[in-house]
Amino acid sequence: MGDAVDVLAALPGRIEFAQRTAGITRFNQSPFHAWKAGFRECAMLARGSEYGMADHDAHQRVDAWTLSRSGEFAAYAAAGATEGVTFARQAARNPQRFDHLNDPTWLRERFTAAHGDQAVSG
Repeated sequence: MGDAVDVLAALPGRIEFAQRTAGITRFNQSPFHAWKAGFRECAMLARGSEYGMADHDAHQRVDAWTLSRSGEFAAYAAAGATEGVTFARQAARNPQRFDHLNDPTWLRERFTAAHGDQAVSG
């Protein structure tokens, strides 16, 4: 998707889940992609679910991300998750700052500032 924004996260209306797989996200394809997935997912979970997820369930999902150990770039997913929770706490009362989660340039700059310039695409 390159620099595309995740529009599904902001769609209004009722969310429906289907039994069939509509697509597969390969977030563990590079250090940046793994970090970005953990960062964004856990920032949103830490802020509070807009879909009525119980706090306990959200906490379990954050734990799964922060304890990531399997996969080529699992350490980056876990780091992103931890950094995403911290970001959510810092930006909780600032919606404009929280909107950075949908800014590909901002995400890449934050990643490289914390983890160096990795060879990544997209």
